[in-house]
Amino acid sequence: MTSLNVPIQMRFFDQDQYGHINNVTMLRYFEDARVRLTASPIAKDPDHGIPEDTTFRESVGELRTVVAHQSVDYKEQLFFRMDPVCVRTWISRIGRSSFTISYSLQEEDGSHVYAQGESVIVVMDPETGKSVKLSEDHKALLASLEDDVKYDHAR
Repeated sequence: MTSLNVPIQMRFFDQDQYGHINNVTMLRYFEDARVRLTASPIAKDPDHGIPEDTTFRESVGELRTVVAHQSVDYKEQLFFRMDPVCVRTWISRIGRSSFTISYSLQEEDGSHVYAQGESVIVVMDPETGKSVKLSEDHKALLASLEDDVKYDHAR
């Protein structure tokens, strides 16, 4: 799979006193995209026991996913408007007990990029509060959401 492009409808109160979309609000936009990505139905993969229309979120069952780290690079001011803005999102790294979701807040066609970021997500046992190793099935599910797109952290 390649990246998922999630349209986000801005709300009037998303803007700050300067008239542009507040920097914290952009993290909320990333959160919306993260939830949609992990809830996206994935194609059947019998080699990994993945039935049709399974989502990563469903596959973790009683385990929890928590944000361990986030970073944002603000590239260009985004002003309030009625037309949606898009968050392009994808899995950019799969580790032992964590994975990284990358984001690009942009115009649908990519002509303007307003912010880029990453979230490191850790899978944990809710009873012990400790991280849990990703199963091969979880890794396969995440791999179907993976893309090798990288963004430039440089200013």
